[in-house]
Amino acid sequence: MRSMKKTGVDRDSQAKRSNSLKHLTEDELLDVFETARRRSPRDHALLIVCFQHALRASELISLKLGDIDWRNMEITVQRLKGSLKTTQPLFRMRGRPCMDEVSALRTWLKERPADSGSDFLFVSHKGRFNRNTVNRIFAKYCRLASEARVARGERPISESCRHIHALKHSRVTSVVGKMDLYLVKLLAGHSCLSSTLVYAHGSQRLACHEAQRVSVETFS
Repeated sequence: MRSMKKTGVDRDSQAKRSNSLKHLTEDELLDVFETARRRSPRDHALLIVCFQHALRASELISLKLGDIDWRNMEITVQRLKGSLKTTQPLFRMRGRPCMDEVSALRTWLKERPADSGSDFLFVSHKGRFNRNTVNRIFAKYCRLASEARVARGERPISESCRHIHALKHSRVTSVVGKMDLYLVKLLAGHSCLSSTLVYAHGSQRLACHEAQRVSVETFS
C-alpha cells in the first residue's frame, strides 16, 4: 500500500515538472541564434553549445579549451546533479550557420582574448563567466529577437522562457517523439530514463498517430 501511494506521488510530481518546463519553439530558437550570430561570435558560440548539448548553465561555464577534441570533432562535458559525463560529436549544419556549432566555435576562438590567462572556453575581459552573466546574455538575445518578431507581426518570445535553462528544455523537447527515448537520454546526459520522460509531455498525440500507423500496417 505504501509503495502504491509513493508511486502516485511520484507521478503527480512528474506531471507538475512536465507542465512547468519552459521551452522555445523552433522558429524562436532560430531567431535567437541568428540575432546572437550577427552581434557577437562569443555569445553565439555560448548559446549554440548550450543548446546542442542540452547543458545546464553551470556545465556550460565550466567548459575548458581542452574539452574540445578538434581531431575527433568531439566535446566532453562533465555533467552535474548526478548526470553522466558525456563525449559527443560537435554539430555541423551546413546551410544554417546560426545552428552550426563547429563554425560558431571556430569563429569565437579566433576572437577569444589570447591574454585572458584562463583555460575556460568562454571568457570575457573580466575573466570567467558566472551563471548570472549567462542568464543575462540569453535574456538579452531573447528580448532582441522578440522585438524583431513583434515588428514582423509575429508572436513575442514569452518572458517565462528567457532563462538559460530554457535552452536545455528546448533541446530535449525538440527531439522527444522524433528519436528513441534512450537516445534522447544519452543526448541530455541523464543517468535515469525517468528524467528524460519528464520531457515527453507533448507526445500523446504522437502516440495515437503512431498506434494508428501500426494498426494500419498490422491489419491491412
